[in-house]
Amino acid sequence: MKYRSDIQMLRGVAVLYVVLFHLGIQAIQSGFLGVDVFFVISGFLMAVLYKSDDVKGFFIRRARRLLPAYYVVILSTLVISFLINTPNETNQVISQAIFGSTFLSNVGFWLQNSYFSKAEFNPLLHLWSLGVEIQFYLIVPILAYIFHKLRFSLLFILLSSMLLCFAVLTISPKTSFFMMPLRIWEFLLGFGCALYLTNNGDVKRQEFRWLGAVGLLFILLIPFLNVDGVALSVITGHPGLFALLVSLATCMVLIFGLPVIAEQNIIGHSLAKLGNYSYSIYLVHFPIIVLFLSEPFGGTILDITNAADWFIIFGLIVISSTLLHKFVETRKFKISIVKLSAGFVSATLALAIALPIVKTSMISEQEEKIFSAFEDRSTYRCGKLIRMINPAAVSCELSNESQNTHEAILLVGNSHADSIKTTFAKIAEKNEISTHFIVHNNPLMPGGLTPNQIVTEAKSKDINHIVAHFSPMGIKSEALTELVALSDQNNIRVTFIDPVPVWAEHVPQKMYFQLKGSVENLHQTKDEYMSLHREFFDNLSQIQTSNFERVPVVDYFCRPDCMYKNEEGIPLYFDQGHLTLTGSRVLEEAISKIVVQTL
Repeated sequence: MKYRSDIQMLRGVAVLYVVLFHLGIQAIQSGFLGVDVFFVISGFLMAVLYKSDDVKGFFIRRARRLLPAYYVVILSTLVISFLINTPNETNQVISQAIFGSTFLSNVGFWLQNSYFSKAEFNPLLHLWSLGVEIQFYLIVPILAYIFHKLRFSLLFILLSSMLLCFAVLTISPKTSFFMMPLRIWEFLLGFGCALYLTNNGDVKRQEFRWLGAVGLLFILLIPFLNVDGVALSVITGHPGLFALLVSLATCMVLIFGLPVIAEQNIIGHSLAKLGNYSYSIYLVHFPIIVLFLSEPFGGTILDITNAADWFIIFGLIVISSTLLHKFVETRKFKISIVKLSAGFVSATLALAIALPIVKTSMISEQEEKIFSAFEDRSTYRCGKLIRMINPAAVSCELSNESQNTHEAILLVGNSHADSIKTTFAKIAEKNEISTHFIVHNNPLMPGGLTPNQIVTEAKSKDINHIVAHFSPMGIKSEALTELVALSDQNNIRVTFIDPVPVWAEHVPQKMYFQLKGSVENLHQTKDEYMSLHREFFDNLSQIQTSNFERVPVVDYFCRPDCMYKNEEGIPLYFDQGHLTLTGSRVLEEAISKIVVQTL
């Protein structure tokens, strides 16, 4: 294939949108669609570059092209995080580095929350797409063989992947987002375009270059597309309809090229130049942004609050990407790529083992207690396995399956119920009662399970006791009233555990700042808590049916000042309002009383 500046222009546009999106530019809220452009281009180039008689050479060339710069960024991020961050952040980077060094970043982040969540500290989040890409490279020889042997197999696999992607999107958007089998259709669009609609990557029909311009125009309109990365909708969600349209627009440019006037001008030349550096820019930009803006327990911060920081970050991206491109990406290393990669992986694993030990030795005992809050919690909701094995499941059983249980409780609530579920299930199990937990995070809330669906689920499991727990303002009294009424008709008891006290600031972060000399203190009284919830509690007092009980929790936490840490100085919360496992044990007495009522 001859050099095509239009492909470099596409890369330039794609990386520009991704970087501006991560820089928090409000007008580029759909800039993450630039990654979809990269996927289609990669598939296109693989069809051109792969030769069935030189599989080893194909992998060596891909490795030389991608891996040195890739590993340099992982190691650099790991070392810089060790130098500037707390153990809380550094430990998260270590985990990301391990996943990244084995090309499984997408899997690692899938085990977390959504790509669009900022709760975790993720300076290597952007490596998810390279994990997907490298995984695709590994199966290119298999795919090429299948396509050669079986007619229409490319179309079949492409459509199967796309339809499955869209179906899973309505259940778990992040699974469609992160998993290679559900993204392979984008690569195969590019692969098919190169294989069947070009001359080994070169444009066939010069007279239709204007169609390529139409495709480019649509890609330039990406900032104006209204895409919701967490929506359970093929229309507005991602990767859904808009990902398909962007992929097809990219295909139009790859098939038909661009008019000469679009390429031979200062904008075209600038975008092509940017495309030449796109890989290095993509690698360095996100760690720079996240590390520069990092704060203890702050998660992934992408909000740049002043112009000075914006220009500093922009300058660091320009300088770092230029150096990486010149001295690593385009450099011809004399050592074999296998040995070079083995060295990088060994160094990453060695640092992953050594850095936590060194970091822990540098902090005080109280700091260690504060940092432990991030790990002092259980698996989110029902875990990933239940979503994979039974994506339609409404609830899961938290109890040990080998345990003999005689009764069952259905625990219902949002993330605050999630934070007490482990302690609740352990106490229930000691009393030979199994605990079932709602899979989704928004039951009885807008868009979540209705009271009727909750009662139906309880009946299907022969459960006669529903326990609900929510964050402050997390549930309306009307929804709870309806749940109680429906439950009463079906001889089901309902217990509501009052919301726990929440705080205006991140508890472990505030404790850390106090340890470092901050004079500000967290303070909340029982009266303030009761004042906040008075109207809600008054509404609940109107529920007079015999099957309902409300369990106050304020006296467990507020005496009269509300606690945010225990007597040993261990945080009871891992953020502003979610209890740690240590914090949930404050409710053991209340939970025990609830559980006994089920017997």
